[in-house]
Amino acid sequence: MVRAAAVATLRSVPRVALAIPPRIRHRIAAVLALAVVLTAVYMLWFRDSGLVRVDRVTVSGLTTRDAGRIRAALVSSGRDMTTLHVRHDALARSVAGFPVVKAVVAEPDFPHGLRVHVIEERPVAVLSAAGQRLLLAADGSVLRGMRAGGRLPVLGSRASAPGGAVTDSAALAALHVVAAAPPALARRISSVGRGATRGIVVRLRQGPQIVFGKSSQLDAKWAAAAGVLADAASKGASYVDVRLPERPVAGGLAASSLAPLDTAAGDASAAAAGRTSTAPSPGAVNCQPSTVNCAASMQPPTTAPTPQP
Repeated sequence: MVRAAAVATLRSVPRVALAIPPRIRHRIAAVLALAVVLTAVYMLWFRDSGLVRVDRVTVSGLTTRDAGRIRAALVSSGRDMTTLHVRHDALARSVAGFPVVKAVVAEPDFPHGLRVHVIEERPVAVLSAAGQRLLLAADGSVLRGMRAGGRLPVLGSRASAPGGAVTDSAALAALHVVAAAPPALARRISSVGRGATRGIVVRLRQGPQIVFGKSSQLDAKWAAAAGVLADAASKGASYVDVRLPERPVAGGLAASSLAPLDTAAGDASAAAAGRTSTAPSPGAVNCQPSTVNCAASMQPPTTAPTPQP
């Protein structure tokens, strides 16, 4: 059925064409032929001709000490182009040897100009390895010739200083934690280390340590840490444990920083539960990130022994 309809349609095309007056058919054919010729002339000659060749390249966005070399490479590559045929891949290849260059955006300025804007990688951490301090991008690239532009987290590494990119797995894991941090907390990170039992530990300036454990579920862990830090009940904590992001814990709290407990309510709850529950560790606060509500508990004070006469 469908095939028969298609055949009928194809057979009707010549009839429709023949129904057009010969004079109009000749004009349509002439217009189509002219369009084909103009397209061929444009694609094969004009767009790459000297009439629109680039002779002025303007480069912006560079702040690195290698700015002169990067600019020279882009200018040299750009002058082999025309304003009607800007080859973005060629511009990117010309600066592929500079890790500081994240992207290149080019815009023609007809008839003979080309504007190139360089987007630089921004350092997110400092790697301390083999007596050297190297700036790192979020992907692990070593950014040489750049300025830090502010205080950055320090990552330690026992491996030798890398050349183009970090290969030490422990340093890369710490870098991933830093790169995933929310901007408000990223500015407060002083260093990232690794404990024998606690895994990755982030140290904040004027704040507690944040225990991450493994470099997984980073978005959830940072969200849990932000929720605990925003809760007044966790003020004064020396660490926040987010190894289980659904059950973060703020610990190391002084007794004076904990909210007082209702003794009567606590006794009633304990009696109802048959006094089978185990009291949490002193100074630990269990936090629920969904409500950012922390409930603290303390061990009862011990009574000093009466001195013997």
